[in-house]
Amino acid sequence: MSTSYKGRRDKGVRGEREVAEMLEAAGFGVRGLEGLGDHLALKEVRGHPLVLHVEVKRQETLQPDKWSRQAEAETPTGAVPVVAYRRNHEPWRVTLRLDEFLRLVG
Repeated sequence: MSTSYKGRRDKGVRGEREVAEMLEAAGFGVRGLEGLGDHLALKEVRGHPLVLHVEVKRQETLQPDKWSRQAEAETPTGAVPVVAYRRNHEPWRVTLRLDEFLRLVG
């Protein structure tokens, strides 16, 4: 039985809300990007602003390369593209480029 578009979209919206709530609980200010379903998450870290462009995917078929390219193409200058994703009954995970990860933890 295939899932309807509305059912898939509702699942995606719930996923976006879950991720936004988790970011807020971690101290980020979260702003939805109009028309994209993505979020900008902002937080000051070690005296410097950290801006994440968060692409949220709540899907069973994983396509991290495709999603990463999408996030990178849509990310405003100065922000870090991040993909948050999960399958049913799995925890949320994130992907980002190694150079961005090293810059964040360095």
